[in-house]
Amino acid sequence: MTARLIVVVALVVIVVGSAARVVADPFSDVFNSIAQDTKRRNCWPDPFISGDRASVRSPFVIQVANGWRRQNMLGEFHFEPGSGQLNEAGRLKVRWILTTGPQQHRLIYVHVAEKNEETAARLAAVQQLAVYITPNDVPPVMLTTIADDDSPADRVDAIGRKFQATTPSPRLSAPGGGGGGGGGDATGKQ
Repeated sequence: MTARLIVVVALVVIVVGSAARVVADPFSDVFNSIAQDTKRRNCWPDPFISGDRASVRSPFVIQVANGWRRQNMLGEFHFEPGSGQLNEAGRLKVRWILTTGPQQHRLIYVHVAEKNEETAARLAAVQQLAVYITPNDVPPVMLTTIADDDSPADRVDAIGRKFQATTPSPRLSAPGGGGGGGGGDATGKQ
């Protein structure tokens, strides 16, 4: 009878143990879910900050890239008309880009000409000068179609000179001649 009792007790323990597991799983899922939700609430908004910052910064990154593209662009006024060869302003700008501009922004953009042959001549002239200036570290020379809003240097210089010529001379007011606050009332009495 003892052996039978041991077998029955063992079976009861096995059945109750397996039933307890089935009943315990929903409770453990609930408790795990509560713990997970609590941890998420406590660390909010940290998981989302980096994505938010990246989405806010992305327009500024694009604006900076467009600004450097415009700054490093060689337009119509940097080339001799018709030949595609660099003029003095173009050579100076290429030299500035390759020697003075920040290292990460040393890209040269060439504005597309009206004719394909002139565009090819522009690219060849810029690449030749770039190899001459920096033979070991030649940056890429790329074509661009953004609007060229520049003005020729002689026009900019003429505007600056005319502005300087029309600037009035500084003048001081005559001594004792009004304009200053010396106290007194509206009748002029002190």
